[in-house]
Amino acid sequence: MIPRFLPLAGVLATLVVAFGWRPWLQRRRYGAYGILLFRASGPAQHLRDAFAVALFALLLAQSLVAALAPESLLLAQADRRAPAGLRLGLGALLMLTGLVLLVTAQLELGASWRIGIDEAAKPGLVTSGLYGRSRNPIFLALLIIVAGYTLLIPTLLSLALLAGAYVGTRLQIAAEEAYLSRTYGAQYRTYAQRVGRLVPGIGKWNGQ
Repeated sequence: MIPRFLPLAGVLATLVVAFGWRPWLQRRRYGAYGILLFRASGPAQHLRDAFAVALFALLLAQSLVAALAPESLLLAQADRRAPAGLRLGLGALLMLTGLVLLVTAQLELGASWRIGIDEAAKPGLVTSGLYGRSRNPIFLALLIIVAGYTLLIPTLLSLALLAGAYVGTRLQIAAEEAYLSRTYGAQYRTYAQRVGRLVPGIGKWNGQ
């Protein structure tokens, strides 16, 4: 009974952290909520924002189905014929690890935390802590959460959402890298040449 509610709990926890607790803390400490979805100019960013909203909506919808009517998820039903303890344990561990990483990375950003891009903002470049090992630990955390979700709900939709999350993440990272390069110039490029995009040593800045 409990495992089928784990994906729903993980998705809800992620949403509460990203769109509830963290904006509240940002408002309390710095006077603004920091949520900039659909506020940036240009259709490309609006499309990326809409994709992120759709991704979380689908994650939430499928996790609700898994919790309330798991028999309707064909691949999950078939998967029950094989031992699933390891898969469930690993999936739960990944979701928990991703949530801990998400909270830590969001706290370390301090005044620089945003959801979206504010072209006029220059709150400061964070390069220490987790950001000394990964330029995008928040996006890494989200990918880890979705990977754990996919193990807990092994459906074709989950696989598609994981692939979509990776593609969407890379597109958003590219947009944010361009903004950071424009805003902080050589300071950001020097940092990005030293620190990997998502994991240490991989995806260092090459100007592309």
